[in-house]
Amino acid sequence: MRSFFCKSGLLGILLFLAACQENRETGSSPENPDPSLPLTQPEALPSSDPSLSHWETEVFSAAALEQLEPLKSYLKGKNPPLPPAVSEGLTEFPTEEVTASGAFRVKRARSVSLPPTELATSLRSLRRKFEGETASLVEIKVVRVQLSEDTATTQLNVHLADQKIQINAQWSAEWTRDDPPTLIRLKTTDYEECERNLAGSLVDSTGSVLSSFSGRNQVAHSMGHWMSRIETLLGIEMGGWHGIATADVNNDGLDDIYLCDGGGLTNRLLVQQANGTTVDHSLASGLGLLDHSFGSLFADFDNDGDQDAAIALVSGVLIMRNDGTGAFSVASAKSFPASVPYSLSAADYDEDGDLDLFASCYVQRAGVNRHSFVARPLPYHDALNGGRNELLRNEGQLRFRSATRAAGMHPGNSRFSYSASWDDYDGDGDLDLYVANDFGSNNLYQNQLRESGKAVFRDVALEAGVRDIAAGMSTCWGDFDNDGLVDLYVGNMFSSAGNRIAFQDQFKPGGNLETRALYQRHARGNSLFKNNGGGSFSDVSVSSGTTMGRWAWSSLFVDLDNNGWEDVLVANGFITQEDTGDL
Repeated sequence: MRSFFCKSGLLGILLFLAACQENRETGSSPENPDPSLPLTQPEALPSSDPSLSHWETEVFSAAALEQLEPLKSYLKGKNPPLPPAVSEGLTEFPTEEVTASGAFRVKRARSVSLPPTELATSLRSLRRKFEGETASLVEIKVVRVQLSEDTATTQLNVHLADQKIQINAQWSAEWTRDDPPTLIRLKTTDYEECERNLAGSLVDSTGSVLSSFSGRNQVAHSMGHWMSRIETLLGIEMGGWHGIATADVNNDGLDDIYLCDGGGLTNRLLVQQANGTTVDHSLASGLGLLDHSFGSLFADFDNDGDQDAAIALVSGVLIMRNDGTGAFSVASAKSFPASVPYSLSAADYDEDGDLDLFASCYVQRAGVNRHSFVARPLPYHDALNGGRNELLRNEGQLRFRSATRAAGMHPGNSRFSYSASWDDYDGDGDLDLYVANDFGSNNLYQNQLRESGKAVFRDVALEAGVRDIAAGMSTCWGDFDNDGLVDLYVGNMFSSAGNRIAFQDQFKPGGNLETRALYQRHARGNSLFKNNGGGSFSDVSVSSGTTMGRWAWSSLFVDLDNNGWEDVLVANGFITQEDTGDL
């Protein structure tokens, strides 16, 4: 699909919203932004854009990336002319193995200083690490630009990969200030290799799993295909926030798949067969809804031994009863008049013996049938004008009642929330909740059940050290360091343009330094918080090397290589244009 997510989108909106916040503080009102420019992750801005001509660093970044195209082409196995004036090439650091298992082997550069090699020689050495001397993925992003009178320095994030090996590196490039700039020298400042062994490798089984799926054409086409064919009043829209869930709906011991979709397209239930294929039971099960659906959650909400369904629709949450064979019927519905639910999480927060629901709601409802995708968060870095989240208390018989206010979760819970997850982080025996917010600071709701005898919550994110003001997309709990305490990982958006812009002197000049630092933090990427015990956490994101997740969505702690240590799996990407280099 050719979407309206253009490469200059994030920076244009970022700068506008920064100005919007400044004007908001002074009482003025800037012109509304172009609704065709939602948040995205640009790599460079065209120098021809007159509105950004004063951002000299961005003009230079675009020019530098253009000059790096021959290097990228060379690493992909081609042989273009390389920059002739480079006096120094990439330093080849000796590496040492830091992790070895049946599935992965990781090597990192030693902290030594060696003379750089000639550019062509070092690039050739890099290329030889890949099968056929061809890297299938070559990604170079400019994350810092420093300009002086005669020269410029750029910090580059570099990712090279094929099916077996991935190289993550940072390069420092020095340039002339000519037009176009000339590369003078290039050196490695950080280097890591990750090699996948045959043991524990994953195999793409999509084709075989869907071989008997009669509706596979539905998922084979792009969102653009359906948007040009389905009436928008049915709820079809650009976005892609359609969750997928697994559950054993018929109690046969095999996990089945439920796929939510846009309005006018059938939600699909794919029931797994003994041979690993799936059969479409969407209509027969009663789960083949045509409503615009964002996410679903399967759990035994009525304690009868089978998994019922909770589905987040554009209108609210639908609860469906499972009869034990995989046939579902509507049990109840909770309409959300003011907000749109995007994802669901369940826990027995009040310890009454049944599972309750928390609905993460992103935007306020703009109308009866439609919601606003391109919302304008105010203020950008810590917005409070998103959709209000809802805590639904299970009253039994698959009936739920809103307990948001009574549980102490409102106000302060309208921050463009994407997801939430439950765990007992403080070890007191009751379940606490962490909420990842896109434009507002994240929430850590500490359950006061043990302390007060009442299932009410207190937002302790700031005092616990997990406020995490960033573009929060997902959150998960796990013990990454095997110390017996549950740690926290948050999936955010990494923005190379944000890293360049937010550190420039002309960004929010004269503004509050703390606010400026929050904008800089917003672009950093994912976060890992180590549980110190006693209710406090330490931010170990940078030292652990877990910030780079690109445009991250879901995240999960899982022991991928069965070595007893939990790894982190991050899903990333987005609908993009024909040029996929921006992801």
